[in-house]
Amino acid sequence: MEYYHSPDTIQDAFSIAEKCDGNFIYFAGGTDVQIYRKQNLDKNDHIIDLSSIHDLNSISLKDGNLTLGAMTSLGDIITSNKIQNKYPLLVEAAKSVATPVIRKTATIGGNILVRNRCTFYNQSQEWRNGVGSCLRDVGDICQVTGGKNDCYSRNVSDTAAALIALNAEITLLNSAGVSQQPLKDIFLPCGIKFHDLGNDNILTQISVSMKPKRWWYKKLRLRKTLDFTSLTVAATIDINNIARICLNGVSMTPILIEEPLETLTLENLIKQARKNCKTVDNDLMPLKYRREMINVFLEEWWEYEHRK
Repeated sequence: MEYYHSPDTIQDAFSIAEKCDGNFIYFAGGTDVQIYRKQNLDKNDHIIDLSSIHDLNSISLKDGNLTLGAMTSLGDIITSNKIQNKYPLLVEAAKSVATPVIRKTATIGGNILVRNRCTFYNQSQEWRNGVGSCLRDVGDICQVTGGKNDCYSRNVSDTAAALIALNAEITLLNSAGVSQQPLKDIFLPCGIKFHDLGNDNILTQISVSMKPKRWWYKKLRLRKTLDFTSLTVAATIDINNIARICLNGVSMTPILIEEPLETLTLENLIKQARKNCKTVDNDLMPLKYRREMINVFLEEWWEYEHRK
């Protein structure tokens, strides 16, 4: 049986969640969650919709520091003059997500926390019954690798890659209080448990204080719209000439490479990326091509950064 809840405050959301005894899911824009429920991949009885909590929907730019409420839509981010002028990398990443209609509903918090994907898992119940289930569902092996220990479903958040390159921090709230941490620290290198949030935390805010001198962004996908990423690369150079290059879509978690630009070499950059990205054949694009495109994207960024 399914129960729908629409709290007006965060405290109301916590109260409802406590009564659900773990059998619930927080619902932001819902553009991804609804598909999971349709495919019988999310079976929680209780849906706690956060869209009526207006405190979570805001854009603030003070002294050059950007603060976003987690329920801010991607569409609002794209059209915000404040963000366009100061953080165009984030605008570019938001524009690359899905379609204009979806972006009007999809939220920045929801996109950051989008669930990992795999072509053998994100299918209908009937398809999974025919092919055989997997570690992440009810099976005992990975359908991609044949292994019994690890799931390699891949993180596909485009905005997470951009925000990690911008060294963003997040605010988490639970019934015990507030905590802040770097965004990159909430991602786990696991295809089954991919976020280190705890069951009772709500992501309330994203903060960016870094002011990059230069930025670069590119996304690989089958079509120029709608599709989840097969490879996203977001890069920044800060005022101290530190390069932050974040790759996503090719591993269980976003992969960050951070190093002074003066000591970084293209050869070492590619070597680090290929070593740290646990890329397997779980995407619509062929594995060999996706691995080759890691090199291509990093070479393009390198040429962009050094053509001055």
